[in-house]
Amino acid sequence: MEVSVVGGGPGGSWAAILLARRGHTVTLFDPQAPWEKPCGGGVTSRALERFDIFSGDLPRKKIEEITLFFGDQNSVKVVPERPLVIVSRKELGESLLNEAKRCGVQVLQERVTGLQRDKGRWCLSTKTRTVESDFVVGADGATSFVRKSLGTPLTPQDLCITLGYYIPGEGPPTMKIFFVSSLEGYIWSFPRPNHISYGLISRSGPGRTARAKELLSNFIAADLGSEALQDAEFYSAPVPCLTPESWKTNVIGGDHWALVGDAAGLTDPITGEGIYFAFRSAEILAETLEWPGEYAKAIWRDMGVELARASRMYGRFYSGQFLGADLRKRAVQLARRSRTIRQLMETCIQGRQPYMSLKKKLFYSVPSVAWDLVSGRQ
Repeated sequence: MEVSVVGGGPGGSWAAILLARRGHTVTLFDPQAPWEKPCGGGVTSRALERFDIFSGDLPRKKIEEITLFFGDQNSVKVVPERPLVIVSRKELGESLLNEAKRCGVQVLQERVTGLQRDKGRWCLSTKTRTVESDFVVGADGATSFVRKSLGTPLTPQDLCITLGYYIPGEGPPTMKIFFVSSLEGYIWSFPRPNHISYGLISRSGPGRTARAKELLSNFIAADLGSEALQDAEFYSAPVPCLTPESWKTNVIGGDHWALVGDAAGLTDPITGEGIYFAFRSAEILAETLEWPGEYAKAIWRDMGVELARASRMYGRFYSGQFLGADLRKRAVQLARRSRTIRQLMETCIQGRQPYMSLKKKLFYSVPSVAWDLVSGRQ
């Protein structure tokens, strides 16, 4: 089958690789890949273990410690029991594109500006050419052209904004996550192989981007000093964060077309993590390409139920109260005194604790947490 993939990020490149490995003729369109992205670049252990692209010599920074902060006075350190690394999205993208070319994928550095169906074939137009194919894959991000052309675009209510600065230099092998009471989102500091990624994720909306950029800039200045921003590089991009209502109507495929990764809205709305879901959705697409209708069902079973559940928990996480204070503040305070809570935090950060069973897990952890608090076991 002839397949056109629009978008050369992790989801699109991985889909192109897997489809080419299965014998399909694949053309990949992207006008600027590989590129950096305003994200931490964290790769969880479940992604490292599942996808073979991470088994090579891709530059990475191993994380030895995760520190979570709430405000200025509350923090807790978590030591990962399983591998967690930080990679540059540009270097990851370059590695994926190189592998795609080795697999026979034709990579065109052009933007798709037209998409039509004619006599059972797709016609994709750029400024210089028209390419025909049997199947189209939209992997072109939260503002996907393919999604707008064939489905329903994501609404402003289904988007978060990410802002990021890349600051040259080496940082310690510590991942930092900062929660602020007034922020519906969080600030991060992740060390990468040759720079430090500082960023912020929050709901989008009128005036929020400017306020978020000011908050992030002030935070970096307080953490590293005002001179740190002199050589910093700024990035910004939208990220899917679907509401519970939107999950009920999220169309990710149709007659010989499908969406993967951010274009399909497949991002954890609480953490903003999307790497695993981009790779996994590409994997599921490659497995179901020849069976129309199976892709969307498989996505829902594999990750949709979980992400929809996270969407319903979003408001509780960022605005909820526990024991008379902000839920996040209480979680950090309890984690300082309880090894059980710290272990649960680590599995959540790694993406190994399903949201569907989180409430039950917390319930059955109460005796262990109580023992930690009474005995002083830390």
